[in-house]
Amino acid sequence: PGALGCYDKAIALAPGDTGARLNRANLLFEIERFDDAANDYQAVRDGDPNCPAYVTGYMTLCRLHCCDWGRLEEERSRIGALVEAGQFVLDPIGNIILFDQPAKQMEFARVWATQKYPASPAPLWRGDVYRHDKIRIAYLSADYRTHATALLMAGVFEAHDRSRFEITAISFGADDKSPMRMRLEAGFDRFVDVRATADAEVAKKLREAEIDIAVDLKGYTQEGRPGILAHRPAPIQAQYLGYPGTMAAGYYDYVIADPIVIPQEHRPFFSEQVAYLPDTYQCNDS
Repeated sequence: PGALGCYDKAIALAPGDTGARLNRANLLFEIERFDDAANDYQAVRDGDPNCPAYVTGYMTLCRLHCCDWGRLEEERSRIGALVEAGQFVLDPIGNIILFDQPAKQMEFARVWATQKYPASPAPLWRGDVYRHDKIRIAYLSADYRTHATALLMAGVFEAHDRSRFEITAISFGADDKSPMRMRLEAGFDRFVDVRATADAEVAKKLREAEIDIAVDLKGYTQEGRPGILAHRPAPIQAQYLGYPGTMAAGYYDYVIADPIVIPQEHRPFFSEQVAYLPDTYQCNDS
């Protein structure tokens, strides 16, 4: 509320300040006042023809939240052209609401990965061959608490064959002090809380631990941190469960899926190799 009030005062003093209006639009979007946000985005685009491309994307998304479909086809065409030109218009999740073509999904994800989570020019893993007695797997997630991911995955962690695998949790979400959190902490060989640690430092920890396989359980969903794997800390990097779309980033080697989530005809629209599970990609705690 304090920030919003400051933007209101700034815009009242300088109604033509598109920078302040854009910041207010972004804030209104975050607090889900979509009608007001759409109006601000429209004012920014009207006042500055060279405004960022994402103004059009999020203005359209806000209107959809308000069931305003009046200009949808016009804006959808504009958004498609901007993405094809390599501009950031919408995050991959927002794009799902606008387009249902796999090729478009990949385009949006590639732009998002390139601009927000670019691959490090100095990857931490450089081809070293580890010779561990056990395969070391790290699972990265913000959801080690009472959350859908944990409710599905808890038993999977516990079912690992500890004579063959050593598993580590990399946790960057809240600790809700719940029984589920306690169960998860007990279910790993190591549980590392990295909420206050920067992506590069987390990646360094993974490299120093000589993790063989890093599995991202968040992808591009809320609280995800693909920037960790952008530093290439592990020889094999995969994504699973939380985001069953393509990351379109070269540092993700595999996506774990099934033929329903990724039919064979959709494989060309995934930058990752698809590791198909035999029945269903969705695990369920017994």
